[in-house]
Amino acid sequence: MQQVIDFHAHLPWWVRDPVEAGRVLVGVWERAGIIRGVAIAVEPSIEAFKARVTEERIYNAVGDMMDYVALSRLPMMNKLVYSPGEAVREHIEVLREHTRSTEEVLKAARELDQILPVASLNPDRGISWNVERLRRVIDEIVGVKIFPTLHFIRPNHRSLGRLYRLLEEEGRIVIVHTGCDPGVWELPAMCSDARPRLVAEAARRYRDLVFVIAHLGSYSALQPGIFFHEALEALGLDNVYSDTSAADPFFVKRAVEEVGGDKLLFGSDYPYITGTEPRDWVNAILELDIPGRVKTAILYNNASRLLERIGL
Repeated sequence: MQQVIDFHAHLPWWVRDPVEAGRVLVGVWERAGIIRGVAIAVEPSIEAFKARVTEERIYNAVGDMMDYVALSRLPMMNKLVYSPGEAVREHIEVLREHTRSTEEVLKAARELDQILPVASLNPDRGISWNVERLRRVIDEIVGVKIFPTLHFIRPNHRSLGRLYRLLEEEGRIVIVHTGCDPGVWELPAMCSDARPRLVAEAARRYRDLVFVIAHLGSYSALQPGIFFHEALEALGLDNVYSDTSAADPFFVKRAVEEVGGDKLLFGSDYPYITGTEPRDWVNAILELDIPGRVKTAILYNNASRLLERIGL
């Protein structure tokens, strides 16, 4: 069986004990031939959401995309149109339910060797607090995840400089969510901070820091491939990689054809793609019409070299 490294997964949110959640994750990994992988913490900014996602802003964002919204048949889109206040309340509940702290992911990783932890930025606590927290656990983590959607911050924002410099000095990496997100972030006006070109701007500023573009810039239920071409351009930088999580295999094949497969990292995004397991995404890569050596690179070799580079 092809050995695989999953460079983008999360602990299942419905299992609240982090070690037990880690065991569930490892179990689905084992069914897919995944020998180890990254588990990413998720610490959204609920206060920023309350301040920035207003009924008026939803109304304007929906208006810009009415044709797509009308044809989408996504239940949340109807709620955004007809009951934006209720939609906001539901989003806050979901954000709370899906929060998984860095400390929880670290606890799972300390018990389960297969799990490589990635911290989450916590934007509500300020950069100084985040930098000090990372200093305490820097030897244990692969790096940090920035969620421009859930954190309401652009990945090229100057305020992240101290955090990026720490990661650069310590040889860790930054994973940045790109593309849309379920719910209100399906609207392009609400996910514009998650563009790969903004990751590229940060990567040009911090040339010794590795940035991983999550989702190939392509995740969107309304407009699949929404920022895909920006992701391809960003991959032209030496210090930028991309994971394949939540990206339709069509875009993975296109990326291989246009920029090669040496900087693509397999990711399952488990458990956030409803109705799938990591083995489904492994099989999707294996079934692509691309050379076998490229499949092996995406599923294992590229991630193995990157993890070796940072000593994990």
